[in-house]
Amino acid sequence: MLRRSFVCLVVALIAADPAGAGTIVVKLALAPGKLRVTAKPAAIPPGGKRAVAVQVADGRGNGKGWTLRLVRTAGLTVTSITARCAARSTCTLPRAVTPAKGAVLRAAPGTGMGVVELVVTVRAAKSATAAFAVS
Repeated sequence: MLRRSFVCLVVALIAADPAGAGTIVVKLALAPGKLRVTAKPAAIPPGGKRAVAVQVADGRGNGKGWTLRLVRTAGLTVTSITARCAARSTCTLPRAVTPAKGAVLRAAPGTGMGVVELVVTVRAAKSATAAFAVS
């Protein structure tokens, strides 16, 4: 009985008129995201160094690039930066260009898109807190 029902269903589907007889219009719109930075402020002791995890997410879709800055630069020096794409993210790694005054990293146009994870190592001459902003 079940077999007969299945055969009847298959025959009915084959004999049915194509579902594409009409025109179906599907409109898609992409909403651009934002440019944001995520990093916990890090306390650095006098004469010490600290590696700070920084995540920059550029979902704007315009490829204009971005600039990462320390919020307060007094007594702080960036000694190294490493970058990788975040897990489950399609990104273009930032290609560094000559940083503007006070910039830690400046991503060239067409780079730094998607979610990029950075490790920024900061040295402090005196006790300081490293915090980041992106524009």
